[in-house]
Amino acid sequence: MAPLKLIAIDLDETLLRRDKTYEVARFNQVLKELRSQSVIVAIVTGNSYDKVKDYFDASIRPFLYFACDNGNYLVQNEVTLKKIGIPYERFIEIIDFIDEFKGYYPALCLGDATYERESKGVGHEILSQFNPRVQRVDSFRDLPEDSLVTKIAILSQDDLDRNKALVRIINERYDDVTAVTSAENWVDIYNCQGGKGSAIRFLKDRYQLKAEDCLAMGDSLNDESMMKEVHYSVAMENADKDLTMQCRYQIGNNNDQAVVQLMEDYQQTGSLDFMQKYRTIKI
Repeated sequence: MAPLKLIAIDLDETLLRRDKTYEVARFNQVLKELRSQSVIVAIVTGNSYDKVKDYFDASIRPFLYFACDNGNYLVQNEVTLKKIGIPYERFIEIIDFIDEFKGYYPALCLGDATYERESKGVGHEILSQFNPRVQRVDSFRDLPEDSLVTKIAILSQDDLDRNKALVRIINERYDDVTAVTSAENWVDIYNCQGGKGSAIRFLKDRYQLKAEDCLAMGDSLNDESMMKEVHYSVAMENADKDLTMQCRYQIGNNNDQAVVQLMEDYQQTGSLDFMQKYRTIKI
């Protein structure tokens, strides 16, 4: 197996434990070692950049790519490299449709800012956990008409199966956006030209990489598009079964820090031969 050149890592339920922590010292050390081997490491997440960067020490941030809002807002060393969004008229139309149903709390992410309409209640409380810098507006129509929304994040009170049904409805109704489930309680909507896979393609093009040079780890269906861009597609033990079926490998769970362990195993051996034990049935 050829050496890796790119490792892409989802955040929630992948690198992060359920309590939103991870083994920082271990991660920082293995990142340093991988960087010395010219391995690119990207954090590819549905979260917004303002929240994501807080998980990582300021000293190591310049050495990471951050593909936030499901890969639609790509930042490296505080420089925005790529932004793909939904234009004003379309995101207003989608919000109006979502508002026809009860139990959904949408927020709009613009890459460098996130907006909500709630100032209290369950929607506000949960969204604030994911982004404490979220800003409130009375109406999403108050946003400038030249706004590009990198992600519509919908907190849902439904279960995962019903959220998948909503995803199917949105994807059938609007041909210029993509809807995916994210974890158990979220539905994300973004420009159909975007997604986590678009961030991986950007990095592959930038560094002239092949799929065989790349490994990605994730747990939810918003990770599916990046799995299609890499040869070493890795699902977590705790992953959505529909994602696991699309991946060539499956490792341990997030609470046991399986991501950091895989990175350490690769760094120490310089080979991916150890991955054979994680191979799934999929060819």
